[in-house]
Amino acid sequence: MFHPARCLQIFLSLLAQGTLLMSNHPIVAYGRQPGSPISPGATTPGDLNDILQYISDGWDTLTRTMNRCESLGDSKTDGEPVLYLPAEMANPPSITELQDHCRIRVEHLPARITGASEIDLSKIRTGGLLYLENPYVVPGGQFNEMYGWDSYFIIRGLLRDHRTELAKGMVENFFFEINHYGGILNANRTYYLTRSQPPFLSSMIMAVYEAEKAGGKQNLP
Repeated sequence: MFHPARCLQIFLSLLAQGTLLMSNHPIVAYGRQPGSPISPGATTPGDLNDILQYISDGWDTLTRTMNRCESLGDSKTDGEPVLYLPAEMANPPSITELQDHCRIRVEHLPARITGASEIDLSKIRTGGLLYLENPYVVPGGQFNEMYGWDSYFIIRGLLRDHRTELAKGMVENFFFEINHYGGILNANRTYYLTRSQPPFLSSMIMAVYEAEKAGGKQNLP
């Protein structure tokens, strides 16, 4: 049986031992002498499998896509959700269909954006979600938007869990932001159109490239 509290305890123990992807140097856990091993009873194969399954299920729980009604709301604002398309973009068929069964208003941005912070936010009457072409993973259950900084670490986790296509789609979403919203945004919300986050795009691209190469994909650029 899966026990979340037990899995969290084991996860924190593993984290303290520096065994996760982003750590190369062990960190001494509270109450443990440097270099001392995890006790034999601390983890079992079953425990670790539970954790891996919990992580795998989490990717699906935290995945958002523009063709699902529940992905379009914003807990930080009130009123009817609004989905904004780039000014120069026609309504995709999936979005037209979405309006038939979702409580959502679809609008276009007031002007085409070709550079960072180029848009006048006062011309956007109601804040809303900015359209992205591909599914993406959010950093927590209360969010429906894809964040720039968080997505680097999310993508590393997805690739470690062999979710390459989902990770690649998120990278492509950042190119969509550059092409249609003037740059990589803090997140795909209208109120973030003038804000960005640290530039991790090249690292994301290389991570996906290396994962595809390791998976034997041919004809890589």
